[in-house]
Amino acid sequence: MFSIKSKLNSYRLSSGTNDVYDIRKYQATDIANELTLINQNLLLRIKPEELFNFVFLSSEKKMLAPNLTSMVEFYNRTVLLFATQILQQKSDKMRASVIMHLFSVIQQLYIINHDIHSIRIILTTFDHPSIFRLRETWRIFRRENPKFYTALKYLWNVLSQDNNWEEYRLWLEEKFIKDCLNKKQPMLLFIGYLLSKMIIDHYRYYQISPNHNDYEIFSRVNRILIEYIKSSPKQLLLVKKINSFY
Repeated sequence: MFSIKSKLNSYRLSSGTNDVYDIRKYQATDIANELTLINQNLLLRIKPEELFNFVFLSSEKKMLAPNLTSMVEFYNRTVLLFATQILQQKSDKMRASVIMHLFSVIQQLYIINHDIHSIRIILTTFDHPSIFRLRETWRIFRRENPKFYTALKYLWNVLSQDNNWEEYRLWLEEKFIKDCLNKKQPMLLFIGYLLSKMIIDHYRYYQISPNHNDYEIFSRVNRILIEYIKSSPKQLLLVKKINSFY
């Protein structure tokens, strides 16, 4: 089994070009598994002390919260990568086909990998001003894939930040997490929501005070973060990271 990296190199040699690679050359399953494995690894590296007193929001976040910062930076780089893949196409029809391929990745991430974080990366790509304004591209996608467009709108609404993630929280806790736990399926939640939840609830859970010793705080933060995620995706292909392409 080849990794995306080896496939990219093979494509470059066979095509004789150094142009930006076409993401449609690779199976949606491979792309989804790459994203899940990388984000899983980045997430499990985060240490409890990186969450204390919201140091991940400070100007020294790279030093105080290096692993969390790396995960956020990978998120942003991947959004730009996917946006570039859409914008480099020469026609609206071709751009719509890239969006369709990325939606196939979303399907894999949702149905098989249960990876909401990586789904949010692709939805953020679609929300990027340079992509969202492509009216003719979206019209083609909606006309040729009406059911997929409806499903995409549903995910857009559910994963929205409106009202402090209220709709997302309800869907997450009453449906997604419950379904995964009942079926004993692993999941990977969106780190942005987890951090928002920490900030909103910090007076109760995360603010260090004289009434709590350091060990208790470390244990509590670590336990809530890890238990909220429950487990990391299993039985995925062991493929190499694609960080080197950014």
